[in-house]
Amino acid sequence: MTRDEIVNLLDGILDKELENLDIPSVSDWERIEKKFKCQFPMKFRFFIELMSEYSFPGDILNVSNVKTNGNDTIEFTYDYEMKQGGWEEELIPFYSVGNGDYFCLLSNECPNTGVYYYSHEENNIEKEADNFEEWLNQLPIFLS
Repeated sequence: MTRDEIVNLLDGILDKELENLDIPSVSDWERIEKKFKCQFPMKFRFFIELMSEYSFPGDILNVSNVKTNGNDTIEFTYDYEMKQGGWEEELIPFYSVGNGDYFCLLSNECPNTGVYYYSHEENNIEKEADNFEEWLNQLPIFLS
């Protein structure tokens, strides 16, 4: 799935962001990949960068701290959850559902990671998609 194909998918399900937000810089991506010892899939990077253009329900976590949607960063959320205990070290949260649940990638599967759902209440991890493209293709159903 190309960046343009992701744009076409998002155009059909999301409203445009009202503000002009910044996309993560090359150094932002290098920093977060170094932290998690993980090279993120390009489709994931495209999606995160496109979140500067679309209004997404729930909290898509940020990679940078510049002019963003105001949500926490992936790193902040990860560090917070690690301090709370019970968080698996390999889980990289990228979408906070809002009740302590997250959609995550797994660092030990990068760059071909599946997408996982972490349930805070059940302290359970379930595989939602075999890869990020599959997860993207499920978004219209998930968001309806």
